[in-house]
Amino acid sequence: MTGPLVVGIDAGGSKTRAFAVDREGGVIGRGAGGGANLLSSPDPAGSIGAALAESLAGAIPVAVVLSCSGGDRPADRERGRAILTQLVGPAVRIDVTHDAIAALYAGNPMGCGVVLIAGTGSIAFGRNDEGEEQRAGGWGYLIGDEGSGVWLGLEGLRAAAHHADGRGAATAITAHLLRDLGVATFMDVIPQLYGKPHPAPAIVAAVWAVGRAAAEADAIAVSIVQRGAHALARAASTVATGLRMTEGPVYLAGGAFESVPSLERAVRGELLRMLPGAAVEPVREEPAMGAARLAMRLAWGA
Repeated sequence: MTGPLVVGIDAGGSKTRAFAVDREGGVIGRGAGGGANLLSSPDPAGSIGAALAESLAGAIPVAVVLSCSGGDRPADRERGRAILTQLVGPAVRIDVTHDAIAALYAGNPMGCGVVLIAGTGSIAFGRNDEGEEQRAGGWGYLIGDEGSGVWLGLEGLRAAAHHADGRGAATAITAHLLRDLGVATFMDVIPQLYGKPHPAPAIVAAVWAVGRAAAEADAIAVSIVQRGAHALARAASTVATGLRMTEGPVYLAGGAFESVPSLERAVRGELLRMLPGAAVEPVREEPAMGAARLAMRLAWGA
C-alpha cells in the first residue's frame, strides 16, 4: 500500500468488517473478524484487531474510526477508544461512534436521511440538513430490538416451544429448526441456546427457520415477520417525523433483511403506509465504508 490511508471498522454482534481507504475514498484493503459487540462478544478486541490488521496489511493509518452498537455511550466509547489506542498507538487519530451513524454515511455520503438497521439488533437513526439527530430503538434484545435477527430468532423459538408442548399451533418453524441444528426433538435445542455466546447457535438457526417457514406461507412465521416489520417501520417513522423528514430517504441496512427476505418486503410496505412520501432504498455499501468516510473527515476534513 502507498500513500496515506484511513480505516473504518464496523463491529457488529456477529461479524466485524474493516475498510482501508485512500484520500480519494478508494478501497485499498479489506479485513474481517468475528463479533465485536463491546458488551456481549467474548473477545471484541481480538475481532477488531484481526479485521484492522487484515485491511492494513502492515501499513500505518492516519486515522481509524470504529462504529459499534453502544458507541454513543460514554463508557463503551472509552472502551472502544482504549482498544484502538492499544492496536494503533497514540499517534493515530481515532474515534468511536454508533453503528447507525456509520450505516447512514454508507447510505448517503453526506450523512443525511433516516437509516433503519435490522441486524443482530435493530435501531432507527436520522440526521436532517440542520444537523439535528434522533434515534428510536436500539435498546438491546432483552427489552427491545424488535424486528432484529435476534428478535426474529427468539420469536421463532417461542413459537416452536409452544408447538412442542401443545400451548400453540403447529408451525413449520419447528421442523426447519430441528433439521438445521441436527437434533431430533425441541428438548435437544436447549443446550444450543442457554450458556452459549450471544447470539447462541439456536437463535441463529431460528432466524433462518422463520425465514424459510415464512416463504412457505406458514401463518405463525408470517405473523412474526409482519410484527417485526411493523415495529421497525414504526421506529423509522418516529425518527422521520421528529426530524421533519417524512418525505426524505429511508435507508435499510442489516443482515436480518438478507436472512429473511420477506422482512424487507414487509418493512417497505409498512413504511410506505406510514410515510407515503418517503423513498425507501437499501444501503448499497457496507457500514464499514460509512465508518471509513467518517475516518476521512477525521483525518482530512473531507
